[in-house]
Amino acid sequence: MEFDDMDHMPEWEHFSRFGRDDEADESLSSDDAEKVRLKVTRAKSLYNQARALYKYAALFCETLEGEMAEMTANLIMQNAMMLCPKIVGAEGADMYILRMENASIIRTNCRELETQVRAADMFEICTPEYKDIVLDEIEKFRLLFIEWVKYFEKDEFEDDWGLY
Repeated sequence: MEFDDMDHMPEWEHFSRFGRDDEADESLSSDDAEKVRLKVTRAKSLYNQARALYKYAALFCETLEGEMAEMTANLIMQNAMMLCPKIVGAEGADMYILRMENASIIRTNCRELETQVRAADMFEICTPEYKDIVLDEIEKFRLLFIEWVKYFEKDEFEDDWGLY
């Protein structure tokens, strides 16, 4: 399978409502418009990195061999597949509680993905160089994630579960 054939996750532009110029945006001050533009840019960068991570994870899974290969690949792909939809969910909701909830799920899935990749190496069912590529992509994602979450703004809504 070729890397460029791995476009199962739609491109960010598929979600045209994010950052579009409509009548509501026209009433924004230039500072607020810039905030919205930066918010969309951060989310798009994170989303695109999640797409790349998904592709690398899928290619990594194709190289797994041995008794635990299928189970490990399934776990890796379950976690990799959750990243993009949760980013879109966080951006679409635009509520602090839902953004934080989705961010927590993203973090958990990404950490589980990393654990499974490291386990594949520990069980010697992968090529170490391929493991390093996926781990590098996870690190790129983690750094973008930190920047994305840093700008979440608390709103007036209370979390009735008491977490956020």
